[in-house]
Amino acid sequence: MYRKYFSKKENTFQHYLLRQYNLCTSFVFRKGFDKPGTILKLSAVCVLVIPVMVISFAFFFSLFDIYQYTPRPSWLLLDRNYQFVAEIESPDGLLGYWPVPDTIPHNIRLAVLAAEDHRFDSHIGVDPKSVVRAVVNNYFKKKGYSGASTIGMQTARLQRGGGSSWFLKIRDTFTSIWSTLIYGREHMLRRYLTLAPYGNRISGVSYASRRYFLKPVEDLSLAESALLVAVPRAPGRMNLFSPRGFNLAKQRAHFILRRCLSYGWISQEEFYQSLVELETFVRPRKELREEANLHLILSYRDILLNDKQPDSSPLLVTTIDVNLQRTLHEEMYTHLEELNNRDVENGAAIIIDHSTGEVLAYLGSGSYFGSGSGAIDHGNILRSTGSLLKPFIYAFGMEELGFTGATILDDMNFDFGAGSSSFIPENSDRSFQGPVLYKNALANSRNIPAVEVLNSLGVNNTYRRLSDFALAEDDGRGEHYGLGLSIGTLYTTLRSISQAYLTFPNQGKSKTLVWFRDQPQQSQQQLLSADIALMIQRYLAEPMARVPTFPRGGFFEYPFSVAVKTGTSDGYRDAWCIAWSDTYLVGVWFGNADNHPTHEIGGYKGAAPLVKDVFTRLHPERMDGLDDILFPPPPDYIPVSVCRLTGLRADRSSPFITEVYFKPGTDPQEYSDVSRILSIDSRNGLLALPGCNHKYIVHRPFLLLPPKYRNWAQNQGLAIPPTEYSPLCQGSIMVEEYSLNITSPRSGSRFFIDPEMPPGHSNLQVHCLVSPGVPELIWFVNGEEYTITNPPHNLKWPMKRGRYNFKAAVPGTPAMTETITIEVF
Repeated sequence: MYRKYFSKKENTFQHYLLRQYNLCTSFVFRKGFDKPGTILKLSAVCVLVIPVMVISFAFFFSLFDIYQYTPRPSWLLLDRNYQFVAEIESPDGLLGYWPVPDTIPHNIRLAVLAAEDHRFDSHIGVDPKSVVRAVVNNYFKKKGYSGASTIGMQTARLQRGGGSSWFLKIRDTFTSIWSTLIYGREHMLRRYLTLAPYGNRISGVSYASRRYFLKPVEDLSLAESALLVAVPRAPGRMNLFSPRGFNLAKQRAHFILRRCLSYGWISQEEFYQSLVELETFVRPRKELREEANLHLILSYRDILLNDKQPDSSPLLVTTIDVNLQRTLHEEMYTHLEELNNRDVENGAAIIIDHSTGEVLAYLGSGSYFGSGSGAIDHGNILRSTGSLLKPFIYAFGMEELGFTGATILDDMNFDFGAGSSSFIPENSDRSFQGPVLYKNALANSRNIPAVEVLNSLGVNNTYRRLSDFALAEDDGRGEHYGLGLSIGTLYTTLRSISQAYLTFPNQGKSKTLVWFRDQPQQSQQQLLSADIALMIQRYLAEPMARVPTFPRGGFFEYPFSVAVKTGTSDGYRDAWCIAWSDTYLVGVWFGNADNHPTHEIGGYKGAAPLVKDVFTRLHPERMDGLDDILFPPPPDYIPVSVCRLTGLRADRSSPFITEVYFKPGTDPQEYSDVSRILSIDSRNGLLALPGCNHKYIVHRPFLLLPPKYRNWAQNQGLAIPPTEYSPLCQGSIMVEEYSLNITSPRSGSRFFIDPEMPPGHSNLQVHCLVSPGVPELIWFVNGEEYTITNPPHNLKWPMKRGRYNFKAAVPGTPAMTETITIEVF
């Protein structure tokens, strides 16, 4: 605090001394004008007392200047190939102040002493000869201004940071003497080289050497040292980046080299060699941070200013590849131009070497200085995840519930709500795939099966496990997000989700993002079983597993192994894509800063094309299509042909077959019998009874699926057997018991009439499953008979506000469904 206090009071104190001197002299002439003897005595007192006061106060202030404070050094960032990325100011807002080597380089030492203080080794902070020479030249001969400041005195002024009045020069003289006696000459020289200004806001010879000559100070030649040492004489005029300043510095460098020769410190040969070298110097090029790097630089600045840097060195080699950074910026700009007419304002992207976790390129926006939200780092802002959490949920299901790639999930209209709360998810394409294999449900990114898996796992359990991946807080608030956790209710950043996805190519082990070369990776945790992580990776890379949601030959398909997962948030507000090859992981986000919807741009159409173009740049040697397009399964897994409709082993009659890898002992042992040959009465297409005349019987193949899939199968045009027997056949089948169940909506559901719909156009679909099938069902609404339906027994009921009860019955039998209750608002 004392330094700030006295620096504010220095000018006031000097004015005070001058004022006291003026008062003293005016008092002498006012009181003793008629007494010459008195005037002489009092004038002598003024002349002697004031200088004594000045010297005394200078001595007093110098005692505080003995304490030496060195500003914290700034940082210079280089990419992984040692190309310039940026210079980042220190926490004090300064550039430079890098420490000088313990042994001062010989060439720098010669140049500095020749330029500033050639008797440095023979005095204790003040050079009497220089003082006498300066007084004679400045006040008697008047041959121009000649300074007498030694390196110690200059160091005192630099660390004090003030002006250069007589009072301050005396103060610096005392400080130089004290400091030299206490710390030694070498320390003072090293400190001068640390604090001296070298233009362009640069302080310190070590940092100046890096910025101007791109090399450490120890490697500077004598000519380079002379050129660099010339700058502190007039840092503003001798700007090495400007043509005029560079020429002025070269002229002074000539002068310094001649001094070295005249003092006998170098030979004639060294002198002429240095002159020749000096003339060959090319003006340094000022390396500027590129627009493509700005968000990246701000990220590094945040890391460094929060004391998260990996080591204490101010020269930091990052993991970034600036050439790849430029490429990513160009691709991002091109794709944003293409998406501009679809109301997509901005995007963010990251490229990671997933074997090490090193960040190779990072963009926070398409253009930092562009219109709109370019200055916002979108890669570090929380956004809705859409479907990006599904791979983790499916992995948890395999690990905790024993699900396999052949487990059958239901992609059907279903209400997952509890009590009076409904939750009816929809798929993005508003269609259903019926019974769907586990691996296909993930690869197709189906919403309803994902909710089914999440519901089986439990929301709180899943949320807790997501916290292990740094995607959620371990705060027990899973129920706050509910089953929507699988389709976007949880928010995260591009950086966080990309880091979490590193678990899959890393065989289930956690991996943190690495921003600096040689930065130690944090201890890895086994977050997923290695074989399950590899299988999720394989599912996301299998082209046929994505069909029919994502077409062959589209933005997901590559001529080499790439696992791809997209995400689209509600209302098309966020478009995501995360993909990885055997080397790189690429993450992309597109959207708008104010969260308004795009014009139906989702992950597949928005982010996936950019990811594909980036991988084309990353793997140009693999575009010939000679590589395997699938990642290998775990070493001990075995392939089994399974039926896609049942998940059981496929036989010759199975119509839909795919290959699934299983851990030994988990593969299905039963064979699928979904395909059957049934006897049909050709006269009416109904099932033939055993007593039917054989000339009317035909045998046809059918798919025997559980009743809950019947509507879906019929809509898909699949061969579903009739549910009734032909009345034309002799004999009869006595049905003793029917199974009836209203599958949707669920009891307790609440519905709201759309106010924008025309009156009478808001309809509710009520569906009932009957086994075995019947030709007719009677529907009752609020206890009164409403209508009769035929298979597939879907009741279309015009909604009206109020509370309603529904049930259905088989005519002529006591078979009846349970009553469901709904409310319409």
